[in-house]
Amino acid sequence: MNGETDGRRDFDFFHGRWRIHNRRLARRLQGCTDWQEFEATQECYPVIGGFGNVDHFHGIFPDGEPIEGMSARLFDPMTRLWSIYWTDNRVCQLLPPVVGRFDAGRGKFFGDDVCDGTPVRVVYHWTDITPTSARWEQEFSADDGETWESNWVMTMTRVE
Repeated sequence: MNGETDGRRDFDFFHGRWRIHNRRLARRLQGCTDWQEFEATQECYPVIGGFGNVDHFHGIFPDGEPIEGMSARLFDPMTRLWSIYWTDNRVCQLLPPVVGRFDAGRGKFFGDDVCDGTPVRVVYHWTDITPTSARWEQEFSADDGETWESNWVMTMTRVE
């Protein structure tokens, strides 16, 4: 496969500046139905010759606490998989990656993490991708994938 079709260009749609409407559960894995909403901005750019990209995320939670985060996405041409790493000013360390790929315009990326002391499976979904919009959703499972809780949804609109 060449670089045009092996998956390394799958995140090219995300390069540039975005406005993001966030919906985030107030508490995770506790049966919470209280969704917090806030706005953010994000800018993404390619790195390492297109084998990766980095984004910077800036927002303010509804309680007034600022959040500044970043994702690093790295493509492995041998496995044709992306690894996505996240950090922010609350955790100040790289969280374990989620790994996956796009299929038919939809991205699915899985990993393992810990939420409030509980081991969880994590999945990121990338959907509804157009030249001017995209949707990202995060879900957690505390029972090894038997059930999933959606806990963060971002609706993104490109900034001209």
